[in-house]
Amino acid sequence: MIAHSDSGLVKELFDDIAIVKNDFTLIYEGNSLNNLLSNANIELSKLNSTHILPNTNLLQQLKHVFKTNEPHSFYLPGIDKEILIFPSSNTRDGIFFISTKEKIVQITNIKQELKERVKELKCLYDISNELEKSNRINDVLDNCAKLIEDAFQFPDDVVAKIKINKKIYGKKVLPDDKQYNFITADIKSSDNTEGKIEVYSINGLGFLEEEQKLIDEIAGKIATLVEKEEKTNYLEKQQKILTAKNDALLKMTEECYQKREKLSAFFKAISDVIVVIDSNFSIIMSNKDDIGDSGKCYKKIFNRDSYCENCAGLESFKSASNAFREIQYESRTFSLRAYPIFGIEGKVERVLEVCHDITTQKYLETQLIQSYKLASLGKLVAGVAHEINNPNTFILGNLKIVQEAFVDIFPILDNYYEEHNDFMIARLNYELFKENVCLLISDMINGANRTKKIVSDLRNFAKKDDGALVEDVDLNDLIKNNLTLTFKEIKKHAQIELELCEKLPVFNGNSNKIEQVLLNLAMNASEAIVNDKGVVKIKTLYNESLNEIVLIISDNGIGMDESILKNIFDPFFTTKRDRGGTGLGLSISYGIIKDHGGKIEVSSKVGEGTTFTIKIPAKR
Repeated sequence: MIAHSDSGLVKELFDDIAIVKNDFTLIYEGNSLNNLLSNANIELSKLNSTHILPNTNLLQQLKHVFKTNEPHSFYLPGIDKEILIFPSSNTRDGIFFISTKEKIVQITNIKQELKERVKELKCLYDISNELEKSNRINDVLDNCAKLIEDAFQFPDDVVAKIKINKKIYGKKVLPDDKQYNFITADIKSSDNTEGKIEVYSINGLGFLEEEQKLIDEIAGKIATLVEKEEKTNYLEKQQKILTAKNDALLKMTEECYQKREKLSAFFKAISDVIVVIDSNFSIIMSNKDDIGDSGKCYKKIFNRDSYCENCAGLESFKSASNAFREIQYESRTFSLRAYPIFGIEGKVERVLEVCHDITTQKYLETQLIQSYKLASLGKLVAGVAHEINNPNTFILGNLKIVQEAFVDIFPILDNYYEEHNDFMIARLNYELFKENVCLLISDMINGANRTKKIVSDLRNFAKKDDGALVEDVDLNDLIKNNLTLTFKEIKKHAQIELELCEKLPVFNGNSNKIEQVLLNLAMNASEAIVNDKGVVKIKTLYNESLNEIVLIISDNGIGMDESILKNIFDPFFTTKRDRGGTGLGLSISYGIIKDHGGKIEVSSKVGEGTTFTIKIPAKR
């Protein structure tokens, strides 16, 4: 569609032109040209008429042009404008144009301007394509400078330079020996001048206004690409930064994961139960899979339906400080330590609880106390034995003198009794006195000897033991001499039957430790008896083929089932806890026999009794 101003220009051009054929036939004649030729009395419509026009000058010019097919200009009388006749571009069609030279020049100028505008549009199009081809502006600016040069009116006499960030783009070099004009356009990006376009004219003809507008338009396009490149560079830089941070974050994440795994492994390796709870006693986390990270602490740890009395966790919540409690659960003792975990506002939000089984520790403390008591008792026994032994020695020595004295006194008393039949001593008839006094003295001597034997046994019991296995131990001697202290206690429950091998060899060991085993097994046997016909048998044997000394201690008590038998040598396992049993006697006895290179075996049946058999290598 043609704009209104353009249609007026076309009408004006066609009004000043005529078209004729080489046979003088008029094809078209514009009104303005018709009016101009009428002033010279020329009618183009009558060129092919038989009436020749009065003025034949036009006809002659036409014939000349028709013949030569070359443009020709001339003046006509009465017309002050130069007339131009020229053939069409296709000389074979016989078409010729008539117009004033002024109009033809005007048309030519318009054509040239249109051509220049087409060059400019093509330049903008090509530069747009160049800028769109690459995201890197440096790659296309040399080509853009060449396209700018080609778009100008005289491209051979134009040098275009594009300057951006102290770099100059453009392949042509300005000659040093010539004067030139130039125009510029700033390349602005976000109110910042990034560079400029400079165009130089070497021929000195200057520049058209449209050419200035052209480089302004191109500068805007380059500025857009510069801004886009800056944003791209910025984004790439930020992307590199983010990538580096992401890599660092991934590395830190991996390190944190590895440290967390190590911490979790350490956390789970702790044998104590560790839980973190909230104020409702709900477990947030724990180090045990069977407890997990949910549920109530008192239910999961102690199988209770409500929180424990004197709860350490509750105390820690209230006091905002560490708390400690000991808790009894079934037959075990636990220490519970609570540590407060504070929130942002300084309030206790969580509590970390550490539950530690201190049953063994408690038993060891008890045994340590008992050891101290026994040590104190040993010292007391040694002192008492010493104090008893001194007067008992006097009594025993004096009794022997009295016994010998009565041997000498009785003949005298007999003579006196013959004369005095009513003679009495200590309110007893003399004959009765004589009959019993010797028995009384013998009983006192025997009693003093028994006291001496008891004191000796107490001394042996209380004497210090270094634990070395360097003695020649006579098992029979230990049984006969060292069970004296326990016979009375054993006889409360059962009769004692001894069956000792006559020629029992000795073995290398520690008599005090073996005595401890004997006392423990004998007392256990007597305490297992619940009827009035209880019997504890102690028997020794020698197995010559194996060179072993065998000790057998058996009873006819209540016996043990399999569940008890498999645990009797475990530390702190006892069926007599309500009667003060510690569960250490058999465990210690087992260790002592092992230390002597021997072994201890047990057999039992419920309701029939129990037999312990100890085998120790004899001394070669």
